[in-house]
Amino acid sequence: MTNNAPIDHDEPRLLAFVCGADSRILSSVTLKGSSLALGEGSLLLDAVSALHTNLAELWQNLTTNGFGMHAEVDVAITPDSWPTLMLLHAMPMHFGLDEGKFLVTLCSGSRPVSAGPDEVARSRAVLNTAVDSIITIDHNCLICCLNPATERMFGFATQELLGSNISVLMPEPYRSQHDSYVADYIRTRKPTIIGSGRRVTGRRKDGSEFPVHLAVSEFAVRGQQYFTGIIRDLTELECVQKQLMQSERLAAIGQMVTGLAHESRNALQRAQACLDMLSLDLQENKEQLDLARRATTALQDLHRLYEEVRGYAAPIHLEFRECDLATIWHKEWENLAASRKAKRIALVDAADSQRLNCDVDVHRIEQVMRNLLENAIYACGGEGTITVSCKEAQCGTDPAAMITIEDDGCGMTQEVADQIFEPFFTTKQKGTGLGMAIVHRIMTAHGGSVMARPLEKGGSQIVLLFPRTAAIRNAVRS
Repeated sequence: MTNNAPIDHDEPRLLAFVCGADSRILSSVTLKGSSLALGEGSLLLDAVSALHTNLAELWQNLTTNGFGMHAEVDVAITPDSWPTLMLLHAMPMHFGLDEGKFLVTLCSGSRPVSAGPDEVARSRAVLNTAVDSIITIDHNCLICCLNPATERMFGFATQELLGSNISVLMPEPYRSQHDSYVADYIRTRKPTIIGSGRRVTGRRKDGSEFPVHLAVSEFAVRGQQYFTGIIRDLTELECVQKQLMQSERLAAIGQMVTGLAHESRNALQRAQACLDMLSLDLQENKEQLDLARRATTALQDLHRLYEEVRGYAAPIHLEFRECDLATIWHKEWENLAASRKAKRIALVDAADSQRLNCDVDVHRIEQVMRNLLENAIYACGGEGTITVSCKEAQCGTDPAAMITIEDDGCGMTQEVADQIFEPFFTTKQKGTGLGMAIVHRIMTAHGGSVMARPLEKGGSQIVLLFPRTAAIRNAVRS
């Protein structure tokens, strides 16, 4: 039904229509004016025109794909009047019997807020200052827009990415399959990630991979289809989650082992007392005395295992003070004199006169150095050289000292290096497999790191990174 009323060309006017797929006007409601050129039964597209916009293509995209359209158009209000500039908005109607019909509004006397320069500046500022990466691609998966956070996150310059396929930021097999995913979506309109988010893997310029959360949305401009992805780096979050899970597991292990050790200690002590008394009676029987001594050693090994597991699982209490790291490793080298007795193993101090003062818990770092030097001595066998060197480094943005311990012993495979800090992993015939795990925990508690790798020339290398200054002094870290 058409509501005819006098026309006022100077005031804002709103025209509303329901159109069919061919743009034929099925019904209209007109406020502040009527249009004989836009009567029921006429074709909307015949009565409007746009200088820089292909209205027919936009309408086809509306009726075929369901994308809303908007454009500035010239409208002939009456057949003999001058065209009036109006804003056209159209969207599909999805209300049962209205399927296949489209709501169209024409508004004059106003401008969209988004056209103003202030709004453009605000939108650009939001994009440029966002912490998350924001990338827009076209239907061919080519990058057409990105923000500065993308450069920081992936290591590419903007000009390197513009016009490139978005798959450059993905590892295999996603890189090879991504274009087909987008093509399938455009063809079937069945979304798998659009409108939602999921955890995926990103790939930096240097080839390293990292976890990200990806949320994708879709929009169309002048009939062209685009996709915008918002990407959040999950590296720190997953690291914190892993540490929390590790802390929970360690707390459970510590509680269990503490109870077990308490209940077992009395039994072990009674068994040890019986073996001591039995050894006195077996002084004349060397074979049986040797068996008693082996049983005593087994009990001691069991007690040590309880204590090491309990020590590994317990929270690490750190008391920081400034200390010369060279003093610590020289002290521990002397303490291991008995371990290298009758062996020709030399310690080479290649740190020279470099400044090695750092804020550390001396007792804990003594544990670290003793464990690493003991392993190096074991790897060298009967003879060899252990070299300790140092150089300036960075731990994040803070100054740090990098200590490297190398031996020319039997070495390790890369597989062993990847597992060496896992609890209970060991390559020794005797050992609990907790020594290197404890080293890792102590270094992490200090805010530093430890890394192991095989050397091409043979032997192994352990790299320790010590922050020069403790973030929190005399604190408890787990």
